[in-house]
Amino acid sequence: MKIRPALVVAALSSVASLAHAQATVEIFGLLDIGYLYTSADGNGSASSINTDGNTSSRLGFRGTEDLGGGLKASFWLESSVSPDSGVGGSTSLDNKGAGAAGINGSAGLTFGRRSTVSLAGSFGELRLGRDYVPSFNNLTASWHPFGTNGVGNAGQLFYQVNTGGTTARTNVRASNSIGYLLPANLGGFTGHFMYAMGEQASNAGVPAGAIADDGKHMGARVGYRSGALNMSIATGTTKYATGDFTQSNFAVNYQFGAAKLMYLWGKNEVGVTSTTANMVGTQYKLSTGEVRFAYTMLKADKVANDATQWAVGYVHDLSKRTALYANYSQLSNDGVGTRFTVGGGNNTTTPGGGSTGYEFGARHSF
Repeated sequence: MKIRPALVVAALSSVASLAHAQATVEIFGLLDIGYLYTSADGNGSASSINTDGNTSSRLGFRGTEDLGGGLKASFWLESSVSPDSGVGGSTSLDNKGAGAAGINGSAGLTFGRRSTVSLAGSFGELRLGRDYVPSFNNLTASWHPFGTNGVGNAGQLFYQVNTGGTTARTNVRASNSIGYLLPANLGGFTGHFMYAMGEQASNAGVPAGAIADDGKHMGARVGYRSGALNMSIATGTTKYATGDFTQSNFAVNYQFGAAKLMYLWGKNEVGVTSTTANMVGTQYKLSTGEVRFAYTMLKADKVANDATQWAVGYVHDLSKRTALYANYSQLSNDGVGTRFTVGGGNNTTTPGGGSTGYEFGARHSF
């Protein structure tokens, strides 16, 4: 068999180019599915095959190219999926709209979890697209025992109560964003800063320009880590014609042997209303898993009602990719309130009532 020299040279050149570029592209994902039971005072009980009891299910594509000189370009596309039904998630086009005006592709495959292109180097990282707002990162499982998943999740008392015509879309992510992340070599200090556009016309509203900033978000997060101590403070505000939304929080944890001791404070302001939550909890490592516990108290001002919640859970690792989990939680509304509940849609109808939920399931990543 004859080998043409020209083909050999071309093949070697291609290999050399790929080696120099050091480009990588990967498919990744996670599926979390389980059984959920909830009961609420005055409203009976409900059972379902549920998703995201431990970690949010997702499907994604990401890649990085080494441009040389310490400069790297990358992309990240990540979609929400529900393995119990096979449907996808939704996304917000302008950080404010409802229905067809601002929510696109609900129950379809959208990359609403993250859709970014970034450039990183010794200066840090510049990131553009749809991404987590800085203040959301203090609600994840690094700072709250359950993160924002399951019957004990932080979102039940640390997310805002929408009121006065404002429905905030930026408590987790923002579209049309420009983000900057500090480099990792700053002696334990970290930082994330974001500006996101509502993309309204400059003369929008009556009178002209009245709602030009509708959907515009600005946020920042600064953290510090040294040894067993880790802390972070963040805030972000989204402008709305019906009343601005501000999410602020402070989180600190300390690794004391097998136990991570955790404290989280958060305040959400919608117009003239606010809710403030305080949580103490722990994640306790075992040889084959982790025990989780959280106790949260919420105080409300001019909206909803005060509430308390406690939750306990266990995650059992079968491998690096697969785990089993079980969670239990109780939530009580104070006074004659009915606003807060465990497990989503099964709300109490009894004034001052509460709800209970438990779940167990499996998580598998790839």
